[in-house]
Amino acid sequence: MNALTEMYGELAIALTGDPLLLMASAVAAFDPFWNIFDADDIDYDCDPLQIALQVTRGAFPDIYAEAIERLRAGDSYSDMDQLLCKAITAKGIPLDDLDSIGWGVPLSAVGVDLEDPEFYAVHNDLLPLLAPFGIAMPEGAVYSVDVPECVYLAGRGIAVSLTDHTDPALRQVGWTFAWMFSCTGNSLIDQTNETLAEIPPLSWSAGDVAFAIELIEEAEGILRDVLAGIETLKASPELRAAVDRNIAHLYRELKKKGKLDEHNRLCWTSTGSGANGTTVDDPVVL
Repeated sequence: MNALTEMYGELAIALTGDPLLLMASAVAAFDPFWNIFDADDIDYDCDPLQIALQVTRGAFPDIYAEAIERLRAGDSYSDMDQLLCKAITAKGIPLDDLDSIGWGVPLSAVGVDLEDPEFYAVHNDLLPLLAPFGIAMPEGAVYSVDVPECVYLAGRGIAVSLTDHTDPALRQVGWTFAWMFSCTGNSLIDQTNETLAEIPPLSWSAGDVAFAIELIEEAEGILRDVLAGIETLKASPELRAAVDRNIAHLYRELKKKGKLDEHNRLCWTSTGSGANGTTVDDPVVL
């Protein structure tokens, strides 16, 4: 044994003999980012794995503990990427890879831009639902579709009336129109990824993480209702006819008064088993 290895041995003995040094050694081994107490302490200038470890220490301590254990066992960067992304996704925040973690909580929007011609090419199956509002497939190469304000007012009037309905199936149809006319109240449903990118991202603070999870869960529920509502409309000519009549009614009111108020009432045919075939008047308040 040479002098260098002897010195290491003596240091090891000294370390185990001093409670404070022993505790510091344990912290360094099992909690290397012990000085990260909140999102403001995170160093975003390091590599994505180091950022992810700092993020999880504050936002998901159980994931952090497992990740540190796996690192000590010698897992590769690829293994850690897979572990962390899968664990964070399971918490309610979808994460495909660690490269995006330094930009804040990743959020994806599914909103509609009726002025974007690409929307009509991707969702041409929705054109029959938009036709009663006077919206048609854009002709030729256009960069933007002109959508009059009255279209949004009428569309939101239909959505408000249906989402407040007592019939669950009609409420789902209401969410379909709320999605198409960007009035669900959920940022991920009412905005596109382009407009969402203009908003400062949520941080990895405990409060922002909890809000993001709630926002994502709500958006997923709304989207399920949107898809169910589309199927209900496709399967019910009577309901589509009622939509057409109510749109025409709202347009007449807008032409007459220039606005919609609480005195506007829309008539719907219920699809519920408890009131099948009945008509119900619902107020529209915008």
